[in-house]
Amino acid sequence: MRPGERIGLLTRNRVEVVFAEFAAARLGAVVVPLNALLRAAELRSLAADCALSTLVLDRELYEETFGGSRRALPGVERWVVVGRGEPPPGAHALDALLAAGGPGVAPHPRRPDELAAIFYTSGTTGRPKGAMLSEGALMFSVRQQARLAAWLPSRRDDLALLVMPLAHTSGHQALLLQLVMGTPMLLHARFSALGVLAAIEGQRVTQLSGVPAMYRMLLDAGAERFDLGSLDTIAWGGDAMPEEVRARFDAIVCRMRQRRPRWITGYGLAETAGQLTRAIGGPFDVGLAGRPLPGVRVRVLDAEQRPVQRGEVGELWVRSPGQMLGYWRDEDATRAVLRDGWLRTGDLVRRGARRRLWLAARAKEMIKVGGYSVFPAEVEEALREHPDVRQTVVVGVPHPVKGAVAAAALVLRPGCAISEAELLAWAQARLAPYKAPRHVVFVDAIPLSSSLKPQRVLVAEQVRVALARKAHQDAPADDCGARAS
Repeated sequence: MRPGERIGLLTRNRVEVVFAEFAAARLGAVVVPLNALLRAAELRSLAADCALSTLVLDRELYEETFGGSRRALPGVERWVVVGRGEPPPGAHALDALLAAGGPGVAPHPRRPDELAAIFYTSGTTGRPKGAMLSEGALMFSVRQQARLAAWLPSRRDDLALLVMPLAHTSGHQALLLQLVMGTPMLLHARFSALGVLAAIEGQRVTQLSGVPAMYRMLLDAGAERFDLGSLDTIAWGGDAMPEEVRARFDAIVCRMRQRRPRWITGYGLAETAGQLTRAIGGPFDVGLAGRPLPGVRVRVLDAEQRPVQRGEVGELWVRSPGQMLGYWRDEDATRAVLRDGWLRTGDLVRRGARRRLWLAARAKEMIKVGGYSVFPAEVEEALREHPDVRQTVVVGVPHPVKGAVAAAALVLRPGCAISEAELLAWAQARLAPYKAPRHVVFVDAIPLSSSLKPQRVLVAEQVRVALARKAHQDAPADDCGARAS
């Protein structure tokens, strides 16, 4: 590979992805972490967008996602398969390349402002955007982790369990933290609540990080039946943590270890190479994001971009050595968020005492599904490709475990008839599981504003009423024929 070439990393959590990323850095190549849950059509679009020349992927994903055919990504020149056994025809086996490699590769002298990684994040245009992170941005994130490592006490028997996808900024940053601290890591390819609980008990895991939905799943799986007393540091991010979930999990761990574990949370973006704020200890008020990290400057501005008073809600703007260079080949989207060195996050916050920030709401239209960001425009674009669909608007609806899931209000073309189940199956075949809508509500028309834009608040009410009516109809009747309320 040559400096500047893009290499896709399409694996579940495993140690080989670490070797591949550091090898790419040594060569001056640009790594593009890819979510293993994405479908072939989604990956084909991303591979074409950034002109991937090389792809490192799990053997099972080669079969499951691409049907064992390299023609699924025609622009990729080199396929490197991770896993046991002979590689497929035309592909390389990573273990064979490792065995045949030598020490004679001189490191590429990459400048701090040189592109090092592209993290794809969905956008309100419906097309995923590639946040370009420089060598300097990634190193800023590494140094922030080093400061945290220096502040936190370490243990001789530390063991970190990594279950968040390494292709996500949060999982990637957790990986960097453990590398900086020299902490042994236990990587789980897939999240399984019982698997995580058994690993904590059996391997005596001391550090755990995840999204709030993960902790709720651990509780639902019977966390109180496992010995979790080895946990010393517990972290979360990606969404607001319900206090009852944190308190229940904390009580289980505390009962077994006779003292409370250390809780850590923070706020960050793919566009900033990870965390911008951090809170350690507590108390954790609802929405607390913490204080800005050293080197991070923040502004909280109103719609006219004027500073708001303390306690008032405004949009968060940040300036950080870790922020992106821009969006890959998308100058319009870059200009929309980068202004005079400041990054417009699109998130609404309020500022409190001692520089602390609280997340108030998402100014963007994203739906947080178990910690994953789902943007309605991307789901809407996929649904509109169905020949029977005339118009659709996607909104979030509450979910007891994942926090929220996507639901689609949909107008069919005249004379067309298709069931909810058929549309859901059609979407699930084309979108990652967390993106695909869980509900479809058929409506006669989408309410529009005077500027002919969908009024999402009214659409959300349409969906809420329709789902409530359906739940009432599906509820079992009592002996008198009345429906359960």
